[in-house]
Amino acid sequence: MSIDIAYVRRSIDAALGLAVRDNRAWSGFDLTAEGFFRSFVAVVVVMPLNIVIDILATNVAIRKRIDEGQPVLGSYETSDAVFSTVALCVQSLIFPIAMIFVLRFLGLAHRYSALVIAHNWGTVVVVALNIPAYALATIGLLSPDQAFDLTFIVLGLTLYYRFYITQTALDAGWSTAGSITLLDFLLQIYFAVGASVTAGLWLPAAS
Repeated sequence: MSIDIAYVRRSIDAALGLAVRDNRAWSGFDLTAEGFFRSFVAVVVVMPLNIVIDILATNVAIRKRIDEGQPVLGSYETSDAVFSTVALCVQSLIFPIAMIFVLRFLGLAHRYSALVIAHNWGTVVVVALNIPAYALATIGLLSPDQAFDLTFIVLGLTLYYRFYITQTALDAGWSTAGSITLLDFLLQIYFAVGASVTAGLWLPAAS
């Protein structure tokens, strides 16, 4: 199962097409069985972007604490990057595993592959959209509070993006697509909370 830069670029372009509600973008995805497994390569593309966001977000948080006269807790270290990358890999499996059972229950198992493929490549778009807010705050064009406010706006946009992907992949109504999008969001929140608790236990021992 080979994969090249052109393949990755075509898949990301398709994900970007769905971001602007271009239903023709589906033709850019490899919807074969091999395409399903290849779509998990998207997490490799996301890895460096995820670390960039971590670093930028840490810088913004430090700046906010300095502005408020609070002590700085620490900088972003290699152990943080390792833990974040491992957590990202685990997180990328949550949606595909959950959808095995959800779509089987809904009688939409035949649409499983298309949904997961678009969801995986769409993650590249979702993560990339979160970079500008922290980058602008890091260079001083936004305050930390403004950056955090902007991330909430981005969150709303990305939730709609996930909704549109789900709706078109499943050819389902808004209630089904909305419910799956909400479930995905809640699972990610629970995972983030669990990862945060685990990080608090693991990272001190690694430092």
